[in-house]
Amino acid sequence: MKKITLLFIALFVVNTLFSQILYEEGIVKGKNVTYRVSRGKERFKKLFTYIQNVNNPDTTYKEVPERDVIPAQMLDLEAQLSVILHDFFSAEELKECRSVIAGITLRLDAPKRKLLQVTNFFYLSATNSFWGNLSPDRLYELEQLIMKKLELPYKLQETYIKDDFRVFFDVFNIEDVKYVKEMKERRKRAMETWKKEDIEVRDVTEEWNARWMKKKKYKEVLL
Repeated sequence: MKKITLLFIALFVVNTLFSQILYEEGIVKGKNVTYRVSRGKERFKKLFTYIQNVNNPDTTYKEVPERDVIPAQMLDLEAQLSVILHDFFSAEELKECRSVIAGITLRLDAPKRKLLQVTNFFYLSATNSFWGNLSPDRLYELEQLIMKKLELPYKLQETYIKDDFRVFFDVFNIEDVKYVKEMKERRKRAMETWKKEDIEVRDVTEEWNARWMKKKKYKEVLL
């Protein structure tokens, strides 16, 4: 009985170490790709881990602006990514990823108005059991698939053309047999909306930063 208990403890330790080592901060290498892993440094970003391909066409760091609304174009991309993920992962992987908060940051080639790269994958660090242990080469396969299949709306607000933007993965009920059909219907509705409406999206980063600093100073006074 003691041997069995010790065996389970050993397996637990090995699994724990593996999950910690695979995406620790720094460089992680696969056979076909090298990723740079980093943790967010401020505010809500501290909660997330970021995985960036070091061979991206443009590795310049850019701050992702805060936008005031989420237009239908982003819902279109979200629905497309949902289908891509569903078709890419195995049935077992779909069950594992459904409870994880994660997404990607995208960057466009502004002059050509085409998708340039997946700037990074990101996931909530506290829920790293899935994305934190996905092999670099498997992640790279997904990255290449996204670059190949994701279709940009031909009507995009200027803020998304000139700056990076995030798209979260909607994986709730991703293992459901009706999931793909629902996502395709969602995309159809989103496309109908952005084709007939012109929604302005503002960069409100300065306003957010001002509010944050105001709250921070208020807390400092109280403390």
